[in-house]
Amino acid sequence: MLSFLTIALLVYGSMHLYALRKVWNAFGLSCGAGLALALAGTVLTGSPLLVWLLERHGTPQAAAVTGWLSYVWMGFLFLFLCLGLLLDLGRALARRLNRNWPLSKRTALQAVSLLALATLGYGFVEARQLRVVEVHITTPKLAAGRVTIAQISDLHLGLMMGGEFLDRVMAKLREVKPDMLVATGDIVDGHGDDLDALARRFHAYTPPLGAYAVIGNHERHAGLDTSLRFLRDAGFAVLRSQSARVGGIVLLGLDDTLGAPSQAGDGSLPGAESTLANASEFVVLLKHQPVVDPTPRFDLQLSGHTHGGQIFPFGGLTWLRYRINDGLTELADGRSLYVNRGAGTWGPPIRLFSAPEITLVSIRSSHTAR
Repeated sequence: MLSFLTIALLVYGSMHLYALRKVWNAFGLSCGAGLALALAGTVLTGSPLLVWLLERHGTPQAAAVTGWLSYVWMGFLFLFLCLGLLLDLGRALARRLNRNWPLSKRTALQAVSLLALATLGYGFVEARQLRVVEVHITTPKLAAGRVTIAQISDLHLGLMMGGEFLDRVMAKLREVKPDMLVATGDIVDGHGDDLDALARRFHAYTPPLGAYAVIGNHERHAGLDTSLRFLRDAGFAVLRSQSARVGGIVLLGLDDTLGAPSQAGDGSLPGAESTLANASEFVVLLKHQPVVDPTPRFDLQLSGHTHGGQIFPFGGLTWLRYRINDGLTELADGRSLYVNRGAGTWGPPIRLFSAPEITLVSIRSSHTAR
């Protein structure tokens, strides 16, 4: 955890140094102005830590204000960096081809800043365009009829994602009326009394076949006991290396193990595999990260975690990490993996070319007459 935090701060600090250099070169600042900007960059680099401290020391209002300022700035800075590097590449290419670059340093800075600001606004709007993605699966392992499963993932409820956001999620669920609801991790990501009110909002729709959840890495960051209590208060049965037969299928849930000690309930299968001895049953595995293991046996794995990259071009980095795209992937052994892009956001409250989603999985029996 400490090494990750160190690397993250170094990367974020380097982003601020890049922006400072651009401003310095464009305006020829005095030493005093440069030092003031350097100090501001240092404070902004450490602001996510300040948000974390404020939230955990019982000052949710101060944490929320600081969080919005900090993470909106983070989103702007990331977009500024991407667009600035793209312009730097164009300038270097023009120099190599002995062409005149039409933009002065000041004009380039202004152009990049305006484009980053416009892209930030678009990303803020896109993050609120929640859509339902339908997936249809036919199997002989379902005796008859069909069962529909709504998958939600990566809501990150807490400091940034609150009641208004959750109401939009619940409105979509009431609209599609799934037979059951599954949550594949990172549903909760905060502390405070507001979690109780958020948990009650889940009762706006009660699926006839129940609601089931697994633990993601952010449930651990928020505090495992707090997260488990929240999910159960929200009406979820939390599957921790456990299975449930419901609607003619088997649901199997595993905890996310990122940063977790090895223990029962954390991705191992004591007792759960014995309930899956019947190979004729259709098994849906709920697992936060889209990592496919040779065991346990499943027919369809539902995962999240990647956010589809959330902000372009992060999708390329998630592909390098997991070698899988969001959406449905047919695996070589006949099994399937679906990676949900998530409904919420983490960090900057924006999405860029990775719209939020709820997945509606329809599993239909191939024995059912058409």
